[in-house]
Amino acid sequence: MEALNKLWKKLLPKNKQEINDIIDKGNMSSIRAMCLVTIFSESFVVLRYYVTYRDNFYINMTTAFAIAVIISCIIMAILADLLVRGIIHGHKLSVSIVLAFILIISLFAMYTSYTNYRMGRQIIVLFVASVAITSFIQITPLYHMILLLIEFIILYSLLYAYDGAKNMVFLNAFAYLVVILIVCVISYHRKNDSIIAAYEAKMRAEDYYIKSSEDQLTGLMNRFALDSITIKNEKTFCVAMTDIDFFKTINDSFGHIKGDEVIKMTASKLLELFRKNDCFRYGGDEFLILTTKLDENAFKKRMEDWEKLVEETRIEGIDSAIKISYGIAVGVVNSNEDLLALIKDADNKLYTIKKQRHENS
Repeated sequence: MEALNKLWKKLLPKNKQEINDIIDKGNMSSIRAMCLVTIFSESFVVLRYYVTYRDNFYINMTTAFAIAVIISCIIMAILADLLVRGIIHGHKLSVSIVLAFILIISLFAMYTSYTNYRMGRQIIVLFVASVAITSFIQITPLYHMILLLIEFIILYSLLYAYDGAKNMVFLNAFAYLVVILIVCVISYHRKNDSIIAAYEAKMRAEDYYIKSSEDQLTGLMNRFALDSITIKNEKTFCVAMTDIDFFKTINDSFGHIKGDEVIKMTASKLLELFRKNDCFRYGGDEFLILTTKLDENAFKKRMEDWEKLVEETRIEGIDSAIKISYGIAVGVVNSNEDLLALIKDADNKLYTIKKQRHENS
């Protein structure tokens, strides 16, 4: 029973949606390329046929079939390209395109093999098409095996109805089929295992980056995350450098544990007003906020709201209100150097404000 369950999982594996999305994108890229090759090759065949017999040209069954395949491939190539570029989405749509492509190419290959057989030629076109599909398109093995078996049965039935399939070595054809069926399962799982391994490695890397980018005390982004920012396009940044007023006095009077509580509270109120990715613990009781999502007036209003929230929040054991100071700088940023200059400008303004407050206290 366990062996049957293992076999069933091999033939009908279940993947996470994220893995299916990667498979879908890979399939669409393959189908787009295969459709373009088919369009080019079949258009060349039809054009050659027209040039050769232009004085006595007529659309026979083969030509009609080729034109239908060309049109179908054009439609599928467009849809596949839209899916690859993310303009349209959907796992079911991707699966439908895969199945449609397999059916159309298989039918055309089957018709070509049948026509070649009647003319005394090789019937390997269908097998070649099946190998190409198995090699470049990832489809659940059970469904693919069913399609392959149906194709083989239909082709053999056609040949048997024509002349009893007397010119076909059944054992050879069946051996080809068995090899393709085995390759179908092996190919799927090799690709699938590779995709899963790459996906898990990516998730581990992202998890490591997130953990290494967060400040453990506050949950804000840290200096490592700040240093990882890369400016690619011109953007207007609003920047605020802040710190907690008289924080050393709080530590000296109430202890470092209470000081940590003050820092955590201040950070939590910051996250109520700004996105986490815009908030950094710059060091000690200093926080840096930088965003491209707000204009200057909206940014200043958020900072005022944050200052008010912090002042209204009480820490148990500390009677006085917690107050903060901040310096704001706004400017167009074209590079990391521009951003550093803007941060320095905000820091200088904070220093001026702090100096004035200390002189007046």
